[in-house]
Amino acid sequence: MSISRPLVSARPTPSTRGWCARLVPPCALAVLLLTGPDQAGEAAAARMPPSAPSAPQAQGTLHEEILRLLDSPESFPREADWAPLGPEALTELTGLAHNPKAPEPQRTRAVAAMAVVAHPEASQRLQNLARSSATPASVRAAAALALGRRVGLEAIPLLTPLIEDQSEPVRAAAAQVLGRMGGAEARRVLEERLPLEESRAVREAIQQGLIHVEP
Repeated sequence: MSISRPLVSARPTPSTRGWCARLVPPCALAVLLLTGPDQAGEAAAARMPPSAPSAPQAQGTLHEEILRLLDSPESFPREADWAPLGPEALTELTGLAHNPKAPEPQRTRAVAAMAVVAHPEASQRLQNLARSSATPASVRAAAALALGRRVGLEAIPLLTPLIEDQSEPVRAAAAQVLGRMGGAEARRVLEERLPLEESRAVREAIQQGLIHVEP
């Protein structure tokens, strides 16, 4: 499977350069969240230490184990890694995602992990993060990507409003996910937004989405 390059203009203008930099974390997660483990992901996984055993985690070590998974440079969100932590992991991940004192890359990785954590409320919390105007754009964009992975085609109506969001990175992420979702409805949303979009970088994201979307 080929891996798309980050949807950033080859020659960003001064007006787009700032938000493009902020979009780097979610773009780095995009391949993992939208396509899952491919050949590159499997190669990275081979370099990772073995996953934690499927035994109940001691209560005092849950936070430390989550930080270990989030801080591992080779890790990506896999159900096999997060299942041993149980549904309680969602509370920790949500807290990190909302914590303004946490490093922004750590916050986006916490959001990415919410795509695979075992908890029935994870989808709703991702929706809330994606819609929160008080949350950094990179975290909101990561939430849109994670929502697409967790919910699948049912995410299309949830992501459609984000294509008109005030944040350029969020609009770009929504376009990216919709393109990967495919189908007539996703194509319609992207085609209707394209002539209205003023941001050059977001237009490129929409055009790339239309390339990927199936007729």
